[in-house]
Amino acid sequence: MARPLRVLRAAECTIDLHGSSHGSAAARSALPLGLTRYAQAFLETAHDNVRFLWREHETAWLAVTFTRENVADGRLASALVGWSSVSLPHSLTAREIDVLTLVCLGLTNQQIADRLGTSARTVSTQIERLLPKLSQHGRAGLAAVAVDSGLLRLPIPGGVTGETGLALLDVERASTTERVASDSAPAASKMRRPVLRRAPFQIGSVLLAGASSADGVEARRGAELAVAQINARGGIDGRMVEHVVASADFFNPAAVTEAFRSLIDLDVDAIITSYANAECPEVLDLVADFGQPFLHNATFEAQVERVREDQSRFGMVFQTCPSEIHYGVGLIRLLDELSISELWQPTSRRIVALELEAASTHTANESFFAAADRSGWDVADVAQVPLVNPDWAALISRVTAHSPAAVMVNHFVPEALVDFQRAFRASGNDALVYGVYGPSIPHFTETAKEAAEGMIWSTVTGTYDDTFGRTFRRDFETLHGTPAGWSQAGAAFDQVKLMAAAWASTGTSAPSEVLTYLRSTVFRGVNGVYYLGAPGQSALSYPDVTPDPSLGQAHMVFQVQNGESRVLGPSPYGDITAFRTPPWFSKTSA
Repeated sequence: MARPLRVLRAAECTIDLHGSSHGSAAARSALPLGLTRYAQAFLETAHDNVRFLWREHETAWLAVTFTRENVADGRLASALVGWSSVSLPHSLTAREIDVLTLVCLGLTNQQIADRLGTSARTVSTQIERLLPKLSQHGRAGLAAVAVDSGLLRLPIPGGVTGETGLALLDVERASTTERVASDSAPAASKMRRPVLRRAPFQIGSVLLAGASSADGVEARRGAELAVAQINARGGIDGRMVEHVVASADFFNPAAVTEAFRSLIDLDVDAIITSYANAECPEVLDLVADFGQPFLHNATFEAQVERVREDQSRFGMVFQTCPSEIHYGVGLIRLLDELSISELWQPTSRRIVALELEAASTHTANESFFAAADRSGWDVADVAQVPLVNPDWAALISRVTAHSPAAVMVNHFVPEALVDFQRAFRASGNDALVYGVYGPSIPHFTETAKEAAEGMIWSTVTGTYDDTFGRTFRRDFETLHGTPAGWSQAGAAFDQVKLMAAAWASTGTSAPSEVLTYLRSTVFRGVNGVYYLGAPGQSALSYPDVTPDPSLGQAHMVFQVQNGESRVLGPSPYGDITAFRTPPWFSKTSA
């Protein structure tokens, strides 16, 4: 029979559960999830009190106490359960609390590493950081302070096996012991030995907020789908995958840096992001010092070059997509294909580029100019576009002055791109519009509605419209109740699956082995093929860098038709003959 509890939430609030074998519904809902089992287990021990830390979620901790209340009339003892919200003292991190707890068990660095799925060297570094934080000189002092200050946690990381000596151990052991169904079984057979629970693999996501929050939603949902699928199959060799998130405004470097630091402080096993690092180059130094794999989709050639030039320091940095330098070349290839196939007759050979004012955006680059020159196209103008409140009327007037055949616009924020497209349609220009990445976010077409019809857009990391990609999109909508976009949802899904493949293949999260796997393995995801073994550790663009689609990610080109994005190329993933003349073209040019 479950023992009665009396639950105390702050000194002035008491809920009396005495005399009830399971407690009232109100009390059970008031008690933090998971603590009831431990309180009942506490009453199975001989201890009168115990205190510990309980992690409510990623950033919130509770200080919890169990106190035995014995009664004189022969009734069962009850447990007084108290808890309060606390901040971790001494700037301790969640992973340092794990380490402190295991140090108190008397485990060696290697044993702690095995529990936490990390390396003995990492544990040694963590203990070296703990010593000055707690003003101690050795492990014995750390253990004493941790016990005296209530800095141990439940659940005990990895569970317990043969360790003894702490009240918390007895509570953990009692909570994981299962009784057999038959009361007539011998006493020795009524208990099963606790099973060691291995710590989960932790993958941290830096999600975008602010103007790019729609991208952050896509990335989060894609990663959540991958984690759910992995854990539904039993995890990785019995270890679950835990998704830890931090958010930051893309154009706030201080917030981006803090988001990365928060995940590093948690000592996650890998960090992924869409492009949070693109405008914050100091992030690369943070992850280099951290040492665990960092996977991003910043499409930023300057950071690829930094890895290429110093792989000994930045060997853990992988750009899981090609760089932005391929967008302009992709436009020239598209224009050539359309005109040669006579699906479109250009009114001129001029192109205008509208380039976002951002350090990480260089679509109008030397590769673009060279490709245009080879094919007889004239880049007539490159106009800079501010991130906030661009004057689209003035910019479109500047475009119109050149009577271009095509306009490349790389402002990726959906709302801004919607404003451009609406203004451009009303301008009377007979030019193709080639957007960079922005329309991959569902919010763009949902907001633009008919104004998006006929717009062409591309992404260097896009979800393929094949069986693999369609299965992903079906599963995504089943889980989240909304369709996936064509880029970041699949990209984040692939990043998680790629890390899971690395952990499963190597059987460890030790960076040395995992990084070698990432460099040496070809992985097929829903956004194409990931071969990260080139010197810059960036995915190869097909067909711009490699003619082999089995080694590269296709530079996907779409056209919005009837509110949906239709794949035009490259072959064999799209069909250029699916192109339709944009509705804003005059009848004479159409």
